[in-house]
Amino acid sequence: MYIINRYFYQAGGRSWRQERAYPDPELAMNGKEIKKAVDISARAGTILLRSGADITRVEDTINHMMRAFGVVRYDIFTITNGIFLSATPDDAPEGTGDYTRICDVPKNSSDLGKVDMVNTLSRDIEAGLCDLDGAEARLDEIERVKGYPVALSLFAAALAAGTFSYLFGGSLFDAVLAATCGLAYYPIAMKLGGTRLSKLLTNGICGFILALLSVCFFKLLPGVNLDKVIIGAIMPLIPGVSFVNSVRDIAAGDYISGTIRMIDAIVTAAGIALGVGLTILIFSRLGVI
Repeated sequence: MYIINRYFYQAGGRSWRQERAYPDPELAMNGKEIKKAVDISARAGTILLRSGADITRVEDTINHMMRAFGVVRYDIFTITNGIFLSATPDDAPEGTGDYTRICDVPKNSSDLGKVDMVNTLSRDIEAGLCDLDGAEARLDEIERVKGYPVALSLFAAALAAGTFSYLFGGSLFDAVLAATCGLAYYPIAMKLGGTRLSKLLTNGICGFILALLSVCFFKLLPGVNLDKVIIGAIMPLIPGVSFVNSVRDIAAGDYISGTIRMIDAIVTAAGIALGVGLTILIFSRLGVI
């Protein structure tokens, strides 16, 4: 019904958000409640943005939460690495009593589990099943949830590397070697990802390591297809989520955020290419390959 209503209003030339009924004027929120609603909504949006959600999802979630809390007068602006949320008490004169929250989100990764938890919280708030205090407690629980286990991440990296090596024409032996490369360098990628190093340098280092391992396998073992091993091994580093989200943001009209995500994906890919290319160049000049 939510989707039907949304597209019904859009087809009629009206904003679907504008058609939602305002809260009862007699239940107008005071300044303290406004501040808490803004803080909670901004925290939820920050978790979504940090977990890899696209801009449309972040803004929609904040809109749903703010309206459900009873906030009528508010403005929101979201880009890839920041959220700007401002609200005004219902009884305050225009331009006075504003409360603004600015959230800096410098880095993000993919954690669809947290995206789902925040979406569930948003639906519970809109259904009246969670108040301000309950939402704050739920957000505390979500933030305490740890990411994917290291063992699971390593297994996924090895599986992705081996599978893509085989899909791109490699033998089962090439797939096993690509999986070994993925398993070997991915802990370094995870460690570097938690530092302040740029993505260009981080992915360049990982690209250099995986290409070096691939060259070693090529020289030490017979019947190895070097290109197929390298192609499979780099797959866990490919910025697929950033690229897809950039296209979704641009398609939704969020050109700034879409461009930022696209540049992020290009920088990541450039780092991988530089690392792998440098290794191939060095060993080619040495006559090893």
